[in-house]
Amino acid sequence: MHEGEAFVAIVAILCGTGVAWAVVRHTSAVVRCWFEAALKRDMVARGFSAQEIISVVRADRKWGGGSEYLNVPPAKPIRQPAY
Repeated sequence: MHEGEAFVAIVAILCGTGVAWAVVRHTSAVVRCWFEAALKRDMVARGFSAQEIISVVRADRKWGGGSEYLNVPPAKPIRQPAY
């Protein structure tokens, strides 16, 4: 193998690894968002307030949180249908 061919092989391997890493990273982010949206939908269906949902998501994702989410007014009570 010549020096030029070895260089091309190394660059191809590095590019392939980079592309694979990017695909895995973005797929992981999409799946994480999908599960978070499902959690929020479930919590809304169970009657949790917006402040409770925000505190659960913040604890789950361990992010610092933006100040615009800290002053969410409490939710109004949900009228349950009579059975």
